[in-house]
Amino acid sequence: MTKDVLITVSGVQQDANGAGDPIELMVPGTYHFRNNKHYLLYDEYDEDGEVTKNTVKISGDQVDVIRKGPGSSHMVFEKNKENLTFYNTPFGTMLMGITTTKIDFVESKTKMELGVDYSLAVDGRFVSDCNISITVQAK
Repeated sequence: MTKDVLITVSGVQQDANGAGDPIELMVPGTYHFRNNKHYLLYDEYDEDGEVTKNTVKISGDQVDVIRKGPGSSHMVFEKNKENLTFYNTPFGTMLMGITTTKIDFVESKTKMELGVDYSLAVDGRFVSDCNISITVQAK
């Protein structure tokens, strides 16, 4: 895999009624492989032009998503395990519980695909079932 990559992030966050809007983001990014871990770095911009710096770390059966910006968090995904994290927003901090049910990761010389299914709880209350897919292609 090359250092310069194109990263596509897509997913759906479904509420208790099964309703949810899909999201998709396609951005340039960088890729590194160090200490048997894959690292993806990319920037995400909101409607106001504020930037969130994202780092995705993939190592075995664990995926970390670290976001630094207006909505900062460090989410840890481990299959069949709940992890708690604080989600910092401009309006305050929330305690999130992330219970991961599936992590799929496939890589080749020019492409990587990551899929994660998880449920999300805020302050101990179920919010949604979610899935996220990240596709990385060499530029």
